[in-house]
Amino acid sequence: MGTVVRLHLLGGFSLESDGTPAQIASPRLQVLLAFLALQRGKPQRRQALAFALWPDSTDAQAQTNLRTLLSRLHTVLPDLYQLLQIDSRSVGWHPDVALELDVASFEDALGGADAAARCGDGDAADVALERAVGIYSGDLLPDCSDEWLATEREHLRLILLGALEQLVATLEQRREYAAAIVHARRLVHLDPLNEAGYLTLMRLYSLVGSRASALRVYHSCASTLQDELGVTPGAALTAAYALLLASETPRQPDGRVEGGSAPARLVGRDREWQRMLGTWQIAASGRPRLLVLSGVAGIGKTRLAQELLNWASRQGILAATAQCYVAEGDLAFAPVTTWLRSAAMRPGLGRLAPEWLGEVARVTPDLMPGRAAVGTRGALTETWQRQRLFDALARAVLPPGRPILLCIDDLQWCSRDTLDWLHFLLRFDAQARLLVVGTVRTDEVAPGHPLAELLNALRQESRLVEVSLDPLTLEETAALAGLVAHHVLDPTEAARLYAETEGNPLFVVETVQAQLVASAARTVRPVGDIPVRSSPVGATDVPPGVQAVIAWRLGQVTPTARSLLGIAAVIGRSFTVGLLEQVARVQEDALLAALDEIWQRRIVREHGPDAYDFTHDKLRAVAYAELSPVRRQSLHRRVAEVLEAENAADLDAVAGQLALHYQRAGVPERAAHFYLRAARAARRVYASATAIASYELAVDGEPDVGVPTPRHRTMATAKRSMKRS
Repeated sequence: MGTVVRLHLLGGFSLESDGTPAQIASPRLQVLLAFLALQRGKPQRRQALAFALWPDSTDAQAQTNLRTLLSRLHTVLPDLYQLLQIDSRSVGWHPDVALELDVASFEDALGGADAAARCGDGDAADVALERAVGIYSGDLLPDCSDEWLATEREHLRLILLGALEQLVATLEQRREYAAAIVHARRLVHLDPLNEAGYLTLMRLYSLVGSRASALRVYHSCASTLQDELGVTPGAALTAAYALLLASETPRQPDGRVEGGSAPARLVGRDREWQRMLGTWQIAASGRPRLLVLSGVAGIGKTRLAQELLNWASRQGILAATAQCYVAEGDLAFAPVTTWLRSAAMRPGLGRLAPEWLGEVARVTPDLMPGRAAVGTRGALTETWQRQRLFDALARAVLPPGRPILLCIDDLQWCSRDTLDWLHFLLRFDAQARLLVVGTVRTDEVAPGHPLAELLNALRQESRLVEVSLDPLTLEETAALAGLVAHHVLDPTEAARLYAETEGNPLFVVETVQAQLVASAARTVRPVGDIPVRSSPVGATDVPPGVQAVIAWRLGQVTPTARSLLGIAAVIGRSFTVGLLEQVARVQEDALLAALDEIWQRRIVREHGPDAYDFTHDKLRAVAYAELSPVRRQSLHRRVAEVLEAENAADLDAVAGQLALHYQRAGVPERAAHFYLRAARAARRVYASATAIASYELAVDGEPDVGVPTPRHRTMATAKRSMKRS
């Protein structure tokens, strides 16, 4: 084997021959060896080499300088002729020398990244990119000023900048923001006049919740541009700065938007995430879109939507979310009112003209002090009146000039009127910077479903992007379980968990949570051996295996907390502390202790001021299914009575809920009364579909008296009239 030479030119000069460092302090000797190394593989003609090193000298003088330099090199490298092949016509590295050059390693790593990317191996490409930027420890011989060296130095620097940009983009897509910040800071340091680098770094700092750092990046950019070029930052950077200044979204210590309860890291979903970001870029450029995340229950739709919501909110982008529920009594435009009541959007109502505020007050009178009476106007019976309401609501949720992200969880449970308005919203302003994200349970949308009609229409208009979520892979299942359990699963554990849950993220989390509780109780047993209370057959659509896990997990709480869970499940997915306290009829201290217990166990989560909801509807379904029929009926009646008493001044606002609770309480007369009242409330905002549904429920809920009553006939006539209109 020949001699092994390790030559480093990036960030400074160093040379080792067979592990022995060589002391070469002369810049001219360093430049000579660098030139030969960069032209490795082919000997250099003496004349060309001399001209490259001394371009301003005569040919004779340059040749003399080269001979002198080679003589000096032999002095500091006694084994020079073992390293270089020198004759009267050329100079080059000896063919028996194994030259390890950092510049070559840098270029090879980049070539490997390109090759891996072309083959579709993104992980290998990312590893190669990381290796490349790690090798580049500094510019090529920064202390040497030769013209040829400056050209080569700039060439390598540009290649590095491209690699850093690619790596930062990749890390951001993978949501590895902290690692991306390290490389983005280097990018800005190397190219301090590139505004795109500052913009990226500001966004990354925002995404980790460091608003102050993001603002400092802007200040640094503004100062640098002013000092070096005498200019101010461009429109994109200025707009990002304005968003940061306007951002007041409350955040948790871990950087999550207030109210979120998702784990700190999203496992898998890389391709879906990239598709979502791409859709956001389209929408944010002024082409409104509806992004639908579809899949079965528990597949992670809500978690993925929350990730995008957090991503947007941390950057100061206006974002709001709403949840739809399966209860038939939901009022029309419920998600819209939820958005308008959010902390992010509520201040924007002040910019609306009075004539539009009056229309918005029809659905949100509580947000219009002194305008409550506007909401009690007569029914909107004409098409143009409905159009005006739609117009007002669209103006209320679309801030001029700002990008906005709106989320609706369980879009399939929206009322038809809300779906009609969403279609209107996406066409209201063709240049609105708007993205609406909806999660959809695929098994809940039949061909004739109103949502199916909306999606078909938006497909034809090219305003729809659909992302279908599949189960996690075995590796992703193990990673998610490890995140929940705080330890790495061995292959046997991972395989067993995957077989049990089939990669459904909710089932993975619930199974691991149950095992953790069992372990803490020192009663670790296989999931199949977990004792559970029996539930009525068909009472819930939760798969039996997962139902067993959830039921056992719920069974680990104290009796008071378990009773409280049943009451909360009767109230619905979301509930207020005040309503829970009145229905439960327990002491405040006991109530708060039980509520804290189920919050600590992540069975419920905070859902706005003085309100909570179940972390997943499957938890509520199992808690509800375990109540006896008599107990359920009694609780529904108690909930209805408390709601009716609390909202005596505005029963229309809760008419749908009251009707549903009275129906399930076995009080059909009261149910029919409130279904009728809900129908009339819907008619006032021209929510025809919702009104018809309420009329139908009111008619169906009437007691079987053998012949139609006058009120029965009146409601049936009203229903037919609504259908004709």
